[in-house]
Amino acid sequence: MNSYFALVHKEADSAYGISFPDLPGCFSAADDEDRIFQEAQTALTLYASDEEVLPVARLISQLRADVGVKAEIEAGAFLISVPLIVVTKKERYNLMLASDLVEGVDATAETLGVSRSEFVSDAIGQRLARQVGAVVMRRSSTGGFEPYSKTASKAEKSVAASAMTQKGRKETTSAKVAKTASMVMRDPKASKAAKSVAASALTQKGSKETTSARVAASASKVMRDPKASKAAKSAAASALTQKVKKKA
Repeated sequence: MNSYFALVHKEADSAYGISFPDLPGCFSAADDEDRIFQEAQTALTLYASDEEVLPVARLISQLRADVGVKAEIEAGAFLISVPLIVVTKKERYNLMLASDLVEGVDATAETLGVSRSEFVSDAIGQRLARQVGAVVMRRSSTGGFEPYSKTASKAEKSVAASAMTQKGRKETTSAKVAKTASMVMRDPKASKAAKSVAASALTQKGSKETTSARVAASASKVMRDPKASKAAKSAAASALTQKVKKKA
């Protein structure tokens, strides 16, 4: 784990400027003080996504000895630490977990089309991001870096919770999900699978129609697609809550 330090500086009548001395070209800004850390995380994530090799982070003592950094601090700037974790190999660990929690994990993981290990790893990554302030990345297929996990939106969490309680029952598409599905249908960047799922969700609004096996397969594909939008995944999750039609 590397901890990159960001310089935060502010002049009168301006936003907070954020720059990383060890990462040339990595900078951002925050209008409010409580947004500084989040914007620094975003800047580091975007920077790492465009790089194949990241510079070694200097220690705070080394940064304070840097003439340029020292001048910034003397002018009123301050330093914040943003940890960067790059996930590489997987190893097996023994964990003690409550059986009820595991049951909930398994039900949700099945709905999202991931394994128990993937779900738990994603949850750990999200908690590290929220509570430790870490940027969690992994190697991409192109040799660079990409975000390890994505924090689920409130809509996605609502749909996932609904899926756990409605499994095996015929349910209609809610107005909120239908609105999300409409957004997917209008999105020129949405994949064919995503639009197929969204179309299915729109046809189920206010009816007792069930999801076809083909649409369910498309929905699972969308849920596993790291490039799928939040709206697409929300519609896909809704489709997966519907009872799958059995072939005659």
